Amino acid sequence: MKKIIYTFILISLLYSCDDFVDIVPKGNTIPETVDDLSRLMNLGTFTSEGDFTEISFNIPYFELYSDDYTITQDELQPNFYLNTIPIFASYLKWSDSSENSDEKWDGLYKSNYVANYVLDKVDNVAEGVANDRNEVKGRALVHRAMNYFLLVNLYGKQYDASAGSASTTDLGVPLILESDINKQYQRATVAKVYEQILDDLTQAISIMKTEVSEFSNIPSLSVAFALRARVYLWMQNYDQAYTDAVKATELNGDLIDYNTCSQAVPSFGSLGGIIGYPTPAAKNSEVIYARFKSSSLPVVYTEKMLGITDTDNDLRYTLFSYFQSGVLQMFYNNHNHSGINAAEVWLIRAEAALRKPNPTVTDAIFALDYVRVNRFKQDAYEPTELTNTDALLDEILNERRREIRLNEMAFFDRKRLNANPATAKPMSRVVQGMEYTLPVGSPKYQLLIPVNVMQLNPLLIQNER
Repeated sequence: MKKIIYTFILISLLYSCDDFVDIVPKGNTIPETVDDLSRLMNLGTFTSEGDFTEISFNIPYFELYSDDYTITQDELQPNFYLNTIPIFASYLKWSDSSENSDEKWDGLYKSNYVANYVLDKVDNVAEGVANDRNEVKGRALVHRAMNYFLLVNLYGKQYDASAGSASTTDLGVPLILESDINKQYQRATVAKVYEQILDDLTQAISIMKTEVSEFSNIPSLSVAFALRARVYLWMQNYDQAYTDAVKATELNGDLIDYNTCSQAVPSFGSLGGIIGYPTPAAKNSEVIYARFKSSSLPVVYTEKMLGITDTDNDLRYTLFSYFQSGVLQMFYNNHNHSGINAAEVWLIRAEAALRKPNPTVTDAIFALDYVRVNRFKQDAYEPTELTNTDALLDEILNERRREIRLNEMAFFDRKRLNANPATAKPMSRVVQGMEYTLPVGSPKYQLLIPVNVMQLNPLLIQNER
């Protein structure tokens, strides 16, 4: 088969044929087979299925929207200047960006356009040689579901599962389910977005047969179950979250024992590479679903995060860090992508087991301890012996906070937990000598829709301020 070369042009998708950034195949070959559509999603710069394309967009630097992390506040340290860069300063202070556009919105809708393009074409093109039609369709559905999970949690309110749910009226994001670039869309409700996410994932589960892909940037059945478990957790449907998390961990739940890992060049810390921890993420066995992150931001733990971290024995702290002049300066995360790692699914399983109407405490402890035994030094690890369910839940949530590191999920977790008065806490931190706080219930838990998007689409309603 001849090598198919795709070139891409920038086009409008959501609001105008001239202004909104997106991509569409053009040039030597328009996709004509299932294999062509698979290549459109999977083949990156180096034409390898393990490379990342536009469909694998992730959210950069959003770890700073959580108060688990900050940029060094020591003026003598070389990274202190990062506090003054506008995007980092706005995240650190929870202030609105002054930028006209928003790469998070643009990138996720660009990814959606690729998924929609595949879904529009996949039933009508010729059979492939290397790819099954249903597998390719399922992959596109999973990518789209992830995009909408990220979008609705960035720009919409937390899902409300209570009676008379506000989620049926709270505004989420526009639901675009086709590759027609000439339509304008209103914001769908939060409930409607979640309904679509579940529809996409349930359909994917019904047609996919590949349990685990060779490269984790390519969705498989285990990814669909893992993502649906996360979605059900966010919807407080703990029975379903537990069922899906069990299934996902059975399919693809192996963790790397960090006791078997080491820094290749200890004087360089994690910057010198980690022996025993494969990179890139698409080839790492404990990454279920990889979304590429193109760059790392040097940050440090806040006092709050340090307060729940065993800095001597937690290998996430000691392995994946960089010391400068004998002082811990920055973390280069081992999980810096907007996807899903197996440890998160184990912790979904633990939390859901404890929160479901008929709790399974023994499995909650089993799932929690499977994560802990692979993350703490062997001579310091102690099995969980908590019997009080409230204390056990606190420990599970703290373990999530330690594990879900340096990506948007650190903030999404806080947003989710703040919807429950029992776990709601304001976020705060000191930046250049001034304290900033994001109170529980603040409208700033929902980002503003980008200015250029609002100008192009009069159907949209802006978030409150």
